[in-house]
Amino acid sequence: MDKFLLQKKGVRWDGAVIPRVSVDDLKKETFVFFRNRGFKNKRLSEDNLTDSDEHLLENLKLVENGYLKRAAVLLFHPDPEKFVTGAYVKIGYFEREADLIFQDEVHGNLFEQVEGTIDLLFTKYIKAMISYDGIHRNETYEYPRKPFGRLC
Repeated sequence: MDKFLLQKKGVRWDGAVIPRVSVDDLKKETFVFFRNRGFKNKRLSEDNLTDSDEHLLENLKLVENGYLKRAAVLLFHPDPEKFVTGAYVKIGYFEREADLIFQDEVHGNLFEQVEGTIDLLFTKYIKAMISYDGIHRNETYEYPRKPFGRLC
């Protein structure tokens, strides 16, 4: 029903505003992470590193009529589940199709969820080949971990 009503207004789900959230409610460390990652990947200029959080959100088109959009809350709020039910990642390990062996949930904003999910996958779910260099243990994964960033 929400999707239908939003479409009638020409608004997408992630573009709906959440009036009771302000820029001050958002997590400052996530803005730092976003700027550093954007600069490192050459998607943001050095000038963007000193922009205010408000200006950054406006440039990303995450503000409408002075209100933050749902996408801004999902990306930068420390607890987006307060505003968007089910805004978390759930991971499960199945031995067979219906045999759930264990499961985990990763909470936080979308950047934290991505980092937490990658950490969880590499520490609990993905098996590594183990070798030794003298007394030092080396783990080699089938997938490279290097491309993934670290949130402050």
